[in-house]
Parts: sequence; C-alpha cells; structure tokens
Amino acid sequence: MKKVFISFDIDGTIIKPNYDDFIWYKEIPKLYAQKYGIEVEKARDIVTKEYKKIGENDIRWYIPQYWLDRFGLKVKQDEILQKYAHKIEIYEEVETVLNKLYGKYPLIISSAMPHSFIKVKLKKNNLFRYFERIFSAVSDFKMVKKESTFYKKVCERLKIPTQNLIHVGDRYREDYLAPRKAGVRAFYLDRTNNQPLSDPNIISDLLEFCSKLENYVKLL
Repeated sequence: MKKVFISFDIDGTIIKPNYDDFIWYKEIPKLYAQKYGIEVEKARDIVTKEYKKIGENDIRWYIPQYWLDRFGLKVKQDEILQKYAHKIEIYEEVETVLNKLYGKYPLIISSAMPHSFIKVKLKKNNLFRYFERIFSAVSDFKMVKKESTFYKKVCERLKIPTQNLIHVGDRYREDYLAPRKAGVRAFYLDRTNNQPLSDPNIISDLLEFCSKLENYVKLL
C-alpha cells in the first residue's frame, strides 16, 4: 500500500470557530474602544469597516498584528491570542478520531490561517502531538486562500504525488473543490447538512470521515 498522508483543516473541522470571532470582533474592538474612549459597538463598526477596506484578498487581512499596529494599539498579537486561549473549543469527536489515525497514517494540518493562530489552537489538549507537519497558506506560501496550487505545494514539500494526500475540511471551495482540482482526494465536512448527501465524499462529522477513509485506503 502506498504511503498516504491525511490532511486536516482547522476551523470548522477540528476547532470550533468561536475563538476567531472573539479575537476579531470582540477583543480588537474592545481595545480600540478603550484607546479612543468610545462605545464598544461604535468601535466594532469602525473596526469592521476597516477590515472590509482591506478585504479578504489581501494577506494583511489575516494578520492580527497588522491591525493592532494600524489601529495604534500597543499590544502584541501573541499576548491576545494566548490570553484568550481558554475560549478555544475542540469538536467532540476530534480526539477519538486522531487517536485512531495517529501512528497508522502521517497526519498534517493544511490551513489558510497564519502559524500564530495555528500554534495557539493546537496547544489545546496538546493536539500538536498528532501532526507531523503544519502548512499555512498565509505564512508558508503567501496565499490568502487554499487554491489548488496550495495543495500542490504541500505535496511538493511532502515529496509525494497529489493522489497520496487525502484532505478533509469544512469549506466547500477551499477544502473540497480546490484539492480535487489539484488531484488530491478530498472529503467535504458538512456539519450543518446543507449539501446533498448523495455525494459519498460529503460527511457530517469526522467519525464518518474515519470510516470512509479506511474503505478508500484499501483500494490504493
């Protein structure tokens, strides 16, 4: 059997997204409000408008320190990220699945977010121990989205053909269509059941992914 790497997205796949929302839309606006002596709601409106001016197609959008400096806030991003690490929540089935797969397959992280976010999230319950490699579109490849080229670059770094990577994530375009275009086998994690379940590559949780993975690998 060929050596197969298993790739996981983070937010919406391993970690619940509430932590990011707190940092971007509560903590940074709160700091802005304190500095400029305005109400938090007004600060949130101002900060959100500034986010939109830069937009998600600009790599700066993803870097907390860029925004802290832009708003004149005298605080380092690592201080904020660590301060609220207790708000990071892992999906219920994650550790069961990782324990089952760990040692059987090499596991990696393939995320769009910067390493600064990945680092603090994987400290939760010492999730670091499960993963051989961590790839960030923003930090490693200066890409704002996980396009098909991202997955090709990941495979180049791993020195494997694209068909030897299996990826799972919760974003239909970035985690399903993009890797498939690159020749990577991908599973779309639809925790809300919004997509037609007739597609065998759509799963509702990581336990289902684990089950389908075993059947798929047997065919390699």
